[in-house]
Amino acid sequence: MTSSYRLAALIFAATSAISSHASQFQELFILAQANDPNYLAAQHSRDAALQIIPQANSALMPKVSGSFNQNLALDNNSDSNSYGVQVSLPLRLDAYYGMKVAEQSAAGTRISFEKTHQSLIFSVIERYVAVIKQQHQRSSSMAEVTAIEQRLKQVQQQVELGISSNIELQDIQANFQQLQVALLQVQQNLNLARTDLENLTNQALPQQMPALASSFNASLVPIDTLENWFMLAQKGNLDLANNSFATQQAYHRYQAKDVGVYPQASITMAQNHSSINGDSTTLSISMSGNFYDGGLNNAETTEAKETWYASQQQGQALLRATQQQVRRWHQAVDTGRQQIQALDQLHISVQASLAGKNKEYQLGLRGISDILDAQKLVFSAQRSWANARLDLVLNQLRLKQVSGLLSDDDLTQLDQWFN
Repeated sequence: MTSSYRLAALIFAATSAISSHASQFQELFILAQANDPNYLAAQHSRDAALQIIPQANSALMPKVSGSFNQNLALDNNSDSNSYGVQVSLPLRLDAYYGMKVAEQSAAGTRISFEKTHQSLIFSVIERYVAVIKQQHQRSSSMAEVTAIEQRLKQVQQQVELGISSNIELQDIQANFQQLQVALLQVQQNLNLARTDLENLTNQALPQQMPALASSFNASLVPIDTLENWFMLAQKGNLDLANNSFATQQAYHRYQAKDVGVYPQASITMAQNHSSINGDSTTLSISMSGNFYDGGLNNAETTEAKETWYASQQQGQALLRATQQQVRRWHQAVDTGRQQIQALDQLHISVQASLAGKNKEYQLGLRGISDILDAQKLVFSAQRSWANARLDLVLNQLRLKQVSGLLSDDDLTQLDQWFN
C-alpha cells in the first residue's frame, strides 16, 4: 500500500471515529498529524537531518574506486588498454570525532522532533478546551438571556398593573439588550475557537463537542512535591536533553579540531592490469599534513572550545528556566484545585443569596436591580467554576509537558473525562 493510500485510510478512519465521539482526542491528534504542515515539515526535517550519520560514517569507511582506459592507435602501433581497482582505508582521528559529532546531532534532532510531537498533542487539547469553554459560555449566556427575558415579561405585566415603575422596566430592558449583544460576541468567539481546531485537523467538527464530565476528579498528574517534579523535569525536559546532546556535540567538535594538527594517513591496495605491462599489485601507505597553516587550526580549536563552554552555561540557564516553569505550573495546579473547591462554595452561596433576594423583592424590600445583580453573580460563578476545571486540565498537562512526560496516553486518559 502506498503512502498516499495509507494516509487516505488514516484520515477516513479518524473521520469516522470523530463523528461517533469515540476516542475523540486520539482521532483528532491523528488528523492533526496528517494535516498540520508544521508537523509534516518537522518530520521531513528530522529525516533529512538524520542523514548526517551515514555521511559522517562514510569518512571512516573504505573507498573502492576503479579505472579503465582504452587507447586506439592512429598509426601502425597496436591498440592498448588498462584497468585497475583500488581499495583505500582512511586513518583520520578528525573523522572519528566527526562521527561522534554526527551521533550527538542526530540524537538532538530526535529530541527536537519529540518536542514538536508533544507540542502538537498539547495544541490539539488546548484548542479543544478552548471550544468547550466557549460552548459553556454560550450555554450560560443563553440561559442568562432566557432568565432575564422572563424577568422582563414579569416586570412588563407589573408595570401594566401599576405595581412596578417604568424606570425598573427600562433598567431590565437595558440589561436584556446588553446580554443579547454579549451573546453575539460569545457566538463569534465560539466560531473562532472551532475554526482554530478545524484548521489544525482539516476536518469539520460536530455541532456540539463533548464537554468535561461532572465526575472529573481533577487528577491527570500525581499530587507530588515540587522537589520531585524538579527531579522529573531535570531528567525528562526536552530542552535540557537537547542541550545535553548539543554540549556533547560541541565537545566532540572541539576534539575534532584539536587533532587537526596531526597528519592524516591512508592505506591503499591497488590491483592494475595493462595490455603492455601486464598485472601489478601495490600496497601504499600515505601520510599528509600541514607544517604551518598560519594559525588557522589553533584559532578553530579555540573557537570550538569556547563554543563548548558556552553550551555548558546555556544548559545551566535552561535548567533554571525549566525549574521556574515547573514551579509556575505546579503552583497553578495546586491553586486550581483550591479554586474549584472555593467556587463550589461560592456557587452555593450566590444561589442562596439570589433566592433570598427574590423573596425580599416579592415583599417589596428589594428593587429589580438587586435581583439582576444577584442573578449575574450566579451565572458568573457557574462560568468561573467550569473554566477553572478546564484550566486545571491544561495546567496539569503543562506541568507534564515541561517535565517531558506528555504522551499519547494523555489523549486516551482525557477521552475518559470528556463525554
